[in-house]
Amino acid sequence: MHVIALCHLKGGVGKTTGAVNLAYFAARAGYRTVCWDLDPQGAAAWCLGCDAAGPPAKRLVKMRLSAVEAAVPTAWPGLDCIGAHATLRNLDLRLDDADRPEKILRRLLKPLGRRYDVVVIDCPPGLSRLSEAVFRAADTLLMPMIPSDLSLRAHDQVVQELERLQVFHRQLYAYFSMVDRRRASHRRWVDTPPPAIPNLLEVSIPASVDNERVAERRAPVHTFAPRGRSSRAWQSLWEALVARIDLPGAT
Repeated sequence: MHVIALCHLKGGVGKTTGAVNLAYFAARAGYRTVCWDLDPQGAAAWCLGCDAAGPPAKRLVKMRLSAVEAAVPTAWPGLDCIGAHATLRNLDLRLDDADRPEKILRRLLKPLGRRYDVVVIDCPPGLSRLSEAVFRAADTLLMPMIPSDLSLRAHDQVVQELERLQVFHRQLYAYFSMVDRRRASHRRWVDTPPPAIPNLLEVSIPASVDNERVAERRAPVHTFAPRGRSSRAWQSLWEALVARIDLPGAT
């Protein structure tokens, strides 16, 4: 099982759209996939058509419900979803009581390995005890970046956090998100990216109506606009990521 966590310090950067579409393409490639929505807003689960609330934070931390029990199928073969729960906003407080919060998350993730090849986690924005646990437990961290100096600063802050946690930051990959090539600054960033982003994937995701419609249609882009540039970009991003990470063959 390979755990891919999408993370960022702030919202509105395309993180949830990334989790939904990459989970879809993982399943489409033949990997048994589950998308786990750890953001209490529940946007990823909503976009996957999952109306069932996920497990409450208290039951998760006390291991009174396994993540496998909480997983529900989506409309697309090979793709399940673990919904969010409003009490996840209190998960940091519960993790504060644990000496090593990553051990709790690893215990929760472990049973998923018997059913799934890939787990895609949509993390809440920011740095917290939960993000610390995810950073330690995930195999791959993926960070969308709008082409701007603020995104570069956010990337640097995540790298510093990984160094503080003594987690190898080579597992952190980034990609440009919400790219508008009509803007000279976006073209400059994408065509000549700064060297401070060593693990930048070569595929960028365009700002498009199709990506905005993911929440409206409650479905990954490819399911309603398979020939569009956004769908092609998400598939290319998935393929670029697979080429970089140690992912077992699909079952």
